[in-house]
Amino acid sequence: MITLSLPICAASCRAVKPSACSMHHPDEPLTQREREVVRMMAGGYSNREIGSALGVAERTVKNHVSSILAKLGVSDRTRAVLKALEKRLF
Repeated sequence: MITLSLPICAASCRAVKPSACSMHHPDEPLTQREREVVRMMAGGYSNREIGSALGVAERTVKNHVSSILAKLGVSDRTRAVLKALEKRLF
């Protein structure tokens, strides 16, 4: 098994496909759109419902959710919402 440090792994990911990279530093701030998505997650909305409300594809919402989880350093939506509340992100 090969283990890469976060900077090397993130750089490799960006080199392959910059927009698809989910390697974020846990303290990286959420974008305005990510804050909108996490706010709707807190309201219990599904990815499909969030996408409809924001006028984007469900896959786009899934990408935002993945980015939110990585940036907040959590593994699921519930923990993401709790962490966002704790950090007063919305």
